[in-house]
Amino acid sequence: MKKILDWTVRIIAVAILIPAFYFKLSGADRSIATFSALDAEPFGRYVVGFAELAVVLLLLVPQTSWLGAMIGAVIMIGAIGSHISVLGFQDGAGVSFVLALVVLVCSIVEIYASKDRNPIFTKIFANQT
Repeated sequence: MKKILDWTVRIIAVAILIPAFYFKLSGADRSIATFSALDAEPFGRYVVGFAELAVVLLLLVPQTSWLGAMIGAVIMIGAIGSHISVLGFQDGAGVSFVLALVVLVCSIVEIYASKDRNPIFTKIFANQT
């Protein structure tokens, strides 16, 4: 059952992040507008797009899924903060906000689910079962 949960949260996050990084790296108008509003166009869009691509690749490998989940959580905290502070929730941005929340939750679940493969948390969770 644990493996099913582990793979489920990883696949959900990957399914959300694949189109996200594709639109950022392909220069979709909405993505350009989003990063222009954040005064981070084009550099920020490329950095986030490649970081999301790295997260997807890391999540698909069981031994590195913990690292992908940690990086994904950081990116999604930034996305959620951007929506709350600058972007708002109009014109489809609300959907992006909800998807960022879903990826954040999936990342947090994966961080905990992969604690036995995570060298950082191995000592922290070693005495807990």
